[in-house]
Amino acid sequence: MEDSYHRLSEAYGFPESRYLPRILEKCLTEREASLLLSLPGTAEEVAGKLCMDVSSVQSILGELFQKGFIFYDLVEGKRRYTLITNLRDAITVNNRVEQFGEEFFDLWARMYDEEVSRDFDVEGYEARVIPVHEAIEPGAEILPYEKVSGLLEKAETIAVMRCPCRITNRRCDNPVETCITLNGAAKYVLERGVGRELTREEALSLFNQCEDAGLIHQVGNGSLGVSWICNCCACCCVYLRAQIISGKKYATVKTRYRAVVDSGLCNECGLCIDRCNFGTIKMVNSKPVIDEEKCFGCGLCASQCPVNAISLIQTRGPEHIPTREAEPLFSSI
Repeated sequence: MEDSYHRLSEAYGFPESRYLPRILEKCLTEREASLLLSLPGTAEEVAGKLCMDVSSVQSILGELFQKGFIFYDLVEGKRRYTLITNLRDAITVNNRVEQFGEEFFDLWARMYDEEVSRDFDVEGYEARVIPVHEAIEPGAEILPYEKVSGLLEKAETIAVMRCPCRITNRRCDNPVETCITLNGAAKYVLERGVGRELTREEALSLFNQCEDAGLIHQVGNGSLGVSWICNCCACCCVYLRAQIISGKKYATVKTRYRAVVDSGLCNECGLCIDRCNFGTIKMVNSKPVIDEEKCFGCGLCASQCPVNAISLIQTRGPEHIPTREAEPLFSSI
């Protein structure tokens, strides 16, 4: 295997990875990998570093942009390219990912379960669950950045793309076109042709469909600059799998709410147990009992309760959500 793939793995922060060099080899030619290692820079700067003509470099950069490996900013009227460092975004937000073959998907699953999940052992820019708005008890405080409608109202551009986690993990038959991007991230998705633009009304309708399907809303854990809202399942989502299956502490963060049951209204149907992704609810003496420590306050159990016996109550203050930039969907260096 060519050394450029190992060097690129190191640039991504996985110098000892058993899988990433082989994954990159399936996605990139050796020349493309070498060019990525020369970034950041303009086409002219990269051409100078690699002793190539500018037109050839521009052609390769265009292909790498379409593949999702690079981002660009306009600096004095010229495109300055940088390497996208979020591997999930770089490799799997790609209309060609199915062409990489079965070995690619096997390598990808092994890498995430064995290597990438280690990132969630330390506190950082984790995801945060967003509650189903209608499940929150009347009168409770709801901040603009912890409800879907509030985030959509402020967005100038909205686009939906295929869920990279569900595409690569393929552990369920849930809908795939469910990841919402906002503003700059949405424009990037549209420019690459890997998503389609939505109106606010269309986006809200999509979220309602995702709630009906039992998918959990998640965003980057910060009150500023939210650029994505994912609709996630516990079997495929990188964050939820790390939290629920691997027991990682810093994968995703709870809402400011938790679910409570009015046992007097409950008809003992048990639907709430099926709706819970976190294994929070158990039947005790024919009534649902919610483990307060395990509850993430997503509200899926309440949203389809046929007798409205479950609601979300506020248990945490506004300080629970850090005042910082939420993790961007397409981070670059």
